[in-house]
Amino acid sequence: MKKEKFSMENRPRFNDLFPFLTVSILKQSFLVTYERNEKIVKQTIKPDYLYLLLEGKARILQQEPNGKSLILQFLEVGDFIGELTLVKAEETPKDVIAIGAVRCLAIPFTVIEEELMQEAEFPTYIARYIGEKLLLRMEHFSNAQTFELKYRLAALLLEVAVNEKYHENNTQIADYLGTSYRHLMHTFKNLREQGYIEKIKGGYSIDSQKLRELIQKGNER
Repeated sequence: MKKEKFSMENRPRFNDLFPFLTVSILKQSFLVTYERNEKIVKQTIKPDYLYLLLEGKARILQQEPNGKSLILQFLEVGDFIGELTLVKAEETPKDVIAIGAVRCLAIPFTVIEEELMQEAEFPTYIARYIGEKLLLRMEHFSNAQTFELKYRLAALLLEVAVNEKYHENNTQIADYLGTSYRHLMHTFKNLREQGYIEKIKGGYSIDSQKLRELIQKGNER
């Protein structure tokens, strides 16, 4: 992890993503960079910052009492990390792990409570964001009952691949997609045989264009 004070030169790169950010907030924030598989938030440590995802992708994991790790959600540019802790909806955070290199803007909770929460725009923005994420999660479970696995897997590959490369834990992915490990690996095999993906060390290389075309076919069924 690399942490540095925010520089105003970086503001134009992401100001459109988070319109509520003011000069005052930015001057009290930090830019934090993480490497692949580095933890942004740890389940055992309550965070002190709200993280705004500027670059890269991440996964949210919940550690079960039996030691099993479950993927709850994937995050991308424009997402928040720590919003449920901020609004006191959860006491214990989940593990949030970088997929590839990740860069975040870290805003101290104290700054948010003293400044952003005093304006109407931010509470409305964060409430809408949490609501939209809930709807996406509901859609994920709905799709598990209505779409064939190959279409859902194709969509997931596009969602989590970094530089056209997929390196996820397939046991966790099987749980996330609501299928068996055996069925998942059989589907990977079919996608590989049809030229949508290629096997590489530790994962797969994907053909984004072909996968999008496959998903389109699924939507037309």
